[in-house]
Amino acid sequence: MAKQSLLLLVHQARSYVAMIQQYLDQMGLACLVLSSRPLDARDLEQTGRHCARLWHVPEDHLAEEHLDPVLQEARAEGYEVIAALASFEGLRLLMAQANRRIGATDADVQALRHCMDKFTCRNLLHEAGLSRARARLVEADGIEALHREPGKLFIKPRRGAGSFACFRLDASFDAGKLAELQAQMQRDRAFNAIFAGQFDFIAEDWLPGDEYSFEVLVVDGESYVIGVHAKYLDDSGGTTLETSNSLPAPRLPDDAQAAGERYIDRCLAALGLREGCYHIETRYDAATRHWDIIEINARMGGALINQSVGVFTGGLSMLQLWVQTVCARSPAQRETLQAQLAWLRESTRRREGRLQHGTVFLSRYGERNRVLERISLEAVPRQPDIYDIPVREGARLPDSERGIFLLNALWKVDIARIAEELQTLPAMLDESLIVRYAPSE
Repeated sequence: MAKQSLLLLVHQARSYVAMIQQYLDQMGLACLVLSSRPLDARDLEQTGRHCARLWHVPEDHLAEEHLDPVLQEARAEGYEVIAALASFEGLRLLMAQANRRIGATDADVQALRHCMDKFTCRNLLHEAGLSRARARLVEADGIEALHREPGKLFIKPRRGAGSFACFRLDASFDAGKLAELQAQMQRDRAFNAIFAGQFDFIAEDWLPGDEYSFEVLVVDGESYVIGVHAKYLDDSGGTTLETSNSLPAPRLPDDAQAAGERYIDRCLAALGLREGCYHIETRYDAATRHWDIIEINARMGGALINQSVGVFTGGLSMLQLWVQTVCARSPAQRETLQAQLAWLRESTRRREGRLQHGTVFLSRYGERNRVLERISLEAVPRQPDIYDIPVREGARLPDSERGIFLLNALWKVDIARIAEELQTLPAMLDESLIVRYAPSE
C-alpha cells in the first residue's frame, strides 16, 4: 500500500523542514522534499535528516519542469503524494501548480499571481472600493513628476522580498537610485526567486494609521483570522523594518479587530482567493475607524510569526494549521478543520474571554556586506522563550537594502502586560545582545 505523503518544495534547503516533519509524523504522513541548490551544503545535509526522501536540483530556484520527474519517482517508490506545500513566497505559484497536478485543493494560480503582483493587487482592491490608495509604476523618466504630486507617496518593489527597499518618497530618490536598487535585486541569489524576473517599482498613495498583520487561513472560500499582530517599525537604513511585534495588539479594541476580520474577508473574496494561508499587512486609522491593505502575502508571516501564533493559540502554530489545511482531503476532514479554525478565530476568543497569553517578539538586523564575527544572547538577563539566529558566525551578510535578520527573539507574556513588556524587553535586549563584526576591509 502506498505511503501517503506531503511534498515540500524547499528553497535552497532552508524552509522549515524539521518543523513540518514533526507535524507530518503526528498525522502519519511521510515528508518528501524537493529542494533547489543550497547556498551552503550543510543546509542540504541537515534537511536530509528530516525527510523520508530528498530530491535536489542544480539550479538556484525550483521551476515547473522539476515537478513531473519527482512526482513520477515518488509514485514508483511507493509514495502517494496527497499535496504539496511551499513556505517560501518565491515557490507559492509552483506549489499551486503542483497541487493542480496532484488533484489537491489550493488557491487558483491566476488569483495568486494577481495577489503577489503588488501593482495589480492594489489597483484591483481600489477598483473594488476596498482600498483608498492607488498604485502607479515608477519609470526613470517619471520620477520628477512623482516628486511634484501633492500627496505623500510610498515606494516599493512590484514583487516584494524581505522588506527590500520599501520607503517614503523623498528627495534622495532619483533615476540613479532606482537603477541601483534594481541591480541589487538582480544579484540577490537568496531572494531573486521572489522577484521572479520582475524588477519594477511602484509608487502608492500613503496610508495613515497604525500597522497590523492578519494571520489568515482560507478554506472553501471562508477566511479565519487566527491572530492580529501589532507592528512597530523603523524606517532607517533605506527600507522599513519591523523591530517589534506583539500578539494580540494592545491598542486594538475588540470592535475594531472584528471589523478588520470582516474587511479582510471582503478583500480575499474580491481577489478570488478561496484557499490558502496569508500574511496580510494592513493599516488602521483609529481617527476614522478605517482599515486598508498594505499588501497581501500568499504565505505565512516570516521571522517568528509562526511560533507567535503557536503561543497565542496554546500550541497550534500557523505552519501546523497550514499543513493540516493542505492535507485535509475528505469532506469530513475539511468540516472538522473548519470547526477547529472557527474556534481559534481571534474575534471569537476575544468575545468569549479565552485570551490568556500573548507574545512580544523582537527582530534585529545586520549591517549589509559585513562579516558577522560573533552574535550571542548569553548576556541577556531574561532569556527569550523562543529565538532564531538565521546567520552563521563567519558569514558575510548580503549586500542588499533588505532586512537582513540577525536575530528573532520571542517572549511569552500575560495579555495584561503586553504594553509594559513592549517597553522593557527591547531596552533589555539592545543593552545586552552581543553583536560583533570583523574589521572592515
